Amino acid sequence: MPLAVRWSLSISALIILVMGVLGWFLISQQERSYRQQTDLLGQMIIDQFARAASEPFMADDMLSMQVLVSQQEKNPLITGMQLLDLDGRTLVSAGDVPMTVTGPPAGERSRVSADGAAIAYLTPIEFQQTVVGQALVSIDRRPLEQNLNRLVNALAATTLGLIILGTLLSVALAHRLCRPIHRLVEVGEAIDRGDIQQLEVSGRRDEIGQVLESFQRLANGLEEKRHVERTLSRYLSPEVAQKVLADEEGDSLGGALVEGSVLFCDIVGFTELSEALEPGEVVQLLNDYFSYFALAGSSCQGTVDKFIGDCIMILFGVPEQDRSHAFHALTCAVLIQNITREINRKRMERGLPAVLFRIGISSGAMLAGNLGSEQRMQYTVIGDTVNLASRICGLAAPGGILLTEEVVQQPGMAGFVRPSGMGPVQVRGRKKAVVPYEIDETRFADGLLIQQSLENILSGAGERV
Repeated sequence: MPLAVRWSLSISALIILVMGVLGWFLISQQERSYRQQTDLLGQMIIDQFARAASEPFMADDMLSMQVLVSQQEKNPLITGMQLLDLDGRTLVSAGDVPMTVTGPPAGERSRVSADGAAIAYLTPIEFQQTVVGQALVSIDRRPLEQNLNRLVNALAATTLGLIILGTLLSVALAHRLCRPIHRLVEVGEAIDRGDIQQLEVSGRRDEIGQVLESFQRLANGLEEKRHVERTLSRYLSPEVAQKVLADEEGDSLGGALVEGSVLFCDIVGFTELSEALEPGEVVQLLNDYFSYFALAGSSCQGTVDKFIGDCIMILFGVPEQDRSHAFHALTCAVLIQNITREINRKRMERGLPAVLFRIGISSGAMLAGNLGSEQRMQYTVIGDTVNLASRICGLAAPGGILLTEEVVQQPGMAGFVRPSGMGPVQVRGRKKAVVPYEIDETRFADGLLIQQSLENILSGAGERV
């Protein structure tokens, strides 16, 4: 077999082996990474779902649980959610789940089903380290698998293309490497024939050129030797004994000044209300209202900063900048009071007393960042704007909304407010008097957007406004 063919086959085989192993390794890594990411996503979703469902589950709050499972419509990867009791009976469900759970819950989170379209994850719901039920979430694997298939196909096509290209290049490289060797063979054959004229070599300056030059010198020496042999052979017997040839070939504390709005909302007469109810009933009551208030905040691009007893604090324009933070805070306050009226109507139908809330809103500069210690810190906001919102909340009437003058001064806000009639008031801990304003709810009451948002929040949709 010619040397060029053997080299071509050897180089091609090496390229195919290396690229095949590399392609297999990359594809295996991508498939393993896909499975890990899918499991991590499913485990994260089921863990969050189970934690969020623990308190409504213990309180037997079917409405909150139904609102919770309805959130699956927001995420296109989630095809279904279920909350089940300890015996595997479905309490609330949304979407499609590709399996049925029977028997008591397992002791830990697990992937319980995987078919061609979805993966189901099951985990026990714990409340104060006690298993009270089960949560089941089904994840659509098709979008992730489509991305994986595209990547695998791209890797396979790239690997195949590189193998073909490498094979073609190996043939060209082998023939190029063998060309000077062929020339050496020709020179050797010419020397054997004594055809010195064929030994003329083009001017190469590499190693092959040096060998060819050596062959040229050798040919010239052989020609001289032959001449001497022919001459001396007439007198002496010639002796020839010389021919040699060789070729050897490796999180910090602090914050930043931001512009935003702060909304405080608390219960009117909470002390008297707490005195008349059991602690568990108080918690249930707060959860009934605050779960919807939080949805109202998120629907208006707000962020719930904290729950302080009977008070909820919602931020607007923090941590994400929002030029309309004051308007979104105003809209959220109107939504909260509308939600309160709707919940109170249902409570009164059941013979329960109505619960009234008051709201205070302030806008301005505040310091946002991590406060606390290196061992325990919290992201929050501080400053006069925050304190003023808390103080003005205490001045609001039951079911009322008060705003500071700084809120009114925000762009486009003057048309939605009116003076409260209270005049300048002195609030605790502040030297400068405050002029409170009220919301003119007639500007919102007939608004289709507010009504749609209210329906979405009460149904658990919570669409942004």
